[in-house]
Amino acid sequence: MKKFSFSLDKVLKHRRMQAELAQKDFLEAQRNYDFEDDQLQQMIATKEAAKQQRVDVVQQTQSWSATVEQINQYLTGQDVRIQKQNESLLELKKVVEAKRQILQEALTAAKIIEKLRETKKAEFFQEVAKAEQKETDEMSVMRFAKTEKM
Repeated sequence: MKKFSFSLDKVLKHRRMQAELAQKDFLEAQRNYDFEDDQLQQMIATKEAAKQQRVDVVQQTQSWSATVEQINQYLTGQDVRIQKQNESLLELKKVVEAKRQILQEALTAAKIIEKLRETKKAEFFQEVAKAEQKETDEMSVMRFAKTEKM
């Protein structure tokens, strides 16, 4: 029996490698985004803690103006850092979406070649089955012809 060989196996292998690399790039970009998002959440949490500390200082002490001023300066700085972090996250989100698009295109390209391979493989096995059936039919005809002559 003949063995199936696909002429575009090297192309398929290359497309699969491209898809794997695109997936790695996408996952790395997603991890970076998640890390930076966690940083933003921590910044927001520390800002909220500083606000609560400001309230506590005002309620518990008499000479709170210097402490509250420091906390207010910290909050102003934290607002700037949060704004920059949001801008950074926006850029990272664009990178993640670009990587996702590249990954989808690579997967689609690989899937097209895989479908073509499966189609060619099915055609190959149909042709092999036809050839075997033809050979079997010829053998039957020859046997029948031999038995008729006798």
